[in-house]
Amino acid sequence: MPAAPPEKNKQSGAPDNGAAVAPPADPDAGAGRLRGRALIVPTLLLLLGGVSYGGIFSANKLAAGVAFPVFAYTFWIALFAGLALLLVCAAAGTLPPLSRAHLWQYLRLALLAVMLPVLATAFAARELPAGVITLVLTLVPGLTYLMSFAIRMERFEALSLAGLALGAGGVLLIVLPEQSLPEAGAWVWMLVALVAAVAAAGSNVVAAAWRPPATHSLALACGILLAAAIVMLPVMLIADGPYLFADAGWPGIAGMAWAAAIHCVTFYCFQEVTRRAGAVFFAQFNYLVVAAGIFWALIIFDEDLGLWVWAALACMVVGLFLVNTGQRRRTTAASSGSGGAP
Repeated sequence: MPAAPPEKNKQSGAPDNGAAVAPPADPDAGAGRLRGRALIVPTLLLLLGGVSYGGIFSANKLAAGVAFPVFAYTFWIALFAGLALLLVCAAAGTLPPLSRAHLWQYLRLALLAVMLPVLATAFAARELPAGVITLVLTLVPGLTYLMSFAIRMERFEALSLAGLALGAGGVLLIVLPEQSLPEAGAWVWMLVALVAAVAAAGSNVVAAAWRPPATHSLALACGILLAAAIVMLPVMLIADGPYLFADAGWPGIAGMAWAAAIHCVTFYCFQEVTRRAGAVFFAQFNYLVVAAGIFWALIIFDEDLGLWVWAALACMVVGLFLVNTGQRRRTTAASSGSGGAP
């Protein structure tokens, strides 16, 4: 559902200090804006973000091939992506606001959407097959729905649950055949990878529920990435030393630059889709990322695709359709309950 309106927070006496505020009592407040063609733009942005972010696995593979240190890799990605968006924001006249509420949101999402997912999956990748780590992404939509339902941002919707389950089943068709944990003790690293799923689900909910008022999506994305770079700088200096990206050589630089560009596109889509359609709708992004990641690997590394992949893609398309249908049903119910007010 769309983010909780800031006006409601102020009416309830909550201070505008960036602290967590309770969502409105009506979990579908503002949902009436999503009718008919209004879902077209969120769906297109979802596809753009998913296809773009799917390339992150190939970009990471390029960087890993030259042993790019994990903390330094995360820092340089956040810095270059943030600076690129800062230039775009300056040209558009939408620089990131620096109020307390905005700074808190930048830090929350820098932690949940950038640092924890990148670090957790990068460390787990040293011990687990890539397909097993990819499997973790299928948990994000379900965790997002559960978190949203727990804080009354979402109502129970059978079609949405069915769509989430079908999409997750599609991803399983891709990653499960001939995939298993390499050894008995590897379950510990699976728990590390699960940190990324929990953090990503939390970022979906935070982006929808605590979005600062009257803020452009580009400005928010820029603030999040720059906040991540600022926090990661001392972490990198302590863990990896003053590592310059040029020390990784051209393959490492190419992987880092590609990953930075991916984050620019993805974080704009992340903010704009959650603003327009809500956290659970954006969570379908994870299905698209897995599919796109396999196609990017086919293009870059000439990896083979089989019948399982095409069956999985069919499941994902149907699952996304069911989630969209559930979204429209909740929207129609909310509009009818409010007398059809837009």
